[in-house]
Amino acid sequence: MRTISILLTAGLFMLAACTNTAEKPITQAEKEVLSQEVETTINKMMEGMKHMAVTQAFESNFLLDKDFKYIGIRGETMRVDAFSKEVHGVFDNLEKVDFAFSTPDIRIVTRDVAIVTMPYKGKFYFPGSTLSFPECGSTLVLQKIDNKWMVIHFHESLQESEFVTADL
Repeated sequence: MRTISILLTAGLFMLAACTNTAEKPITQAEKEVLSQEVETTINKMMEGMKHMAVTQAFESNFLLDKDFKYIGIRGETMRVDAFSKEVHGVFDNLEKVDFAFSTPDIRIVTRDVAIVTMPYKGKFYFPGSTLSFPECGSTLVLQKIDNKWMVIHFHESLQESEFVTADL
């Protein structure tokens, strides 16, 4: 009887160990693979911005739902409808753009969440005018949904510059 109790107890411990749902720590190798996946998404977005392609830059890489938030360069917070209107209001009226992106800094938080920080400079050429963004920074929070990295939060800001102080 004692042997059966010991075997039954050992079996229960093994079953518990096999069904443990606690997430294992992410290995460095996993982080590198996940970072590469995120970088691919960010590169597609940057290429879309350089080519004034709203779908490639934003719509195919952003989870544009009720929970999405964008904090713009002047600190305004927008939900999905206002963000889409803002993006189309700018990109649909451009003649050309000039962006210089720094290498993105990618931080893997979990297997399905990443934070990307990326400084950039830009100049928008509209018919009859230009708008320069000399020193901007952006932070993007991405979530892996259905095996695809999607931006769920986007924050941009300007560094102190003549562009900022000219409005004061």
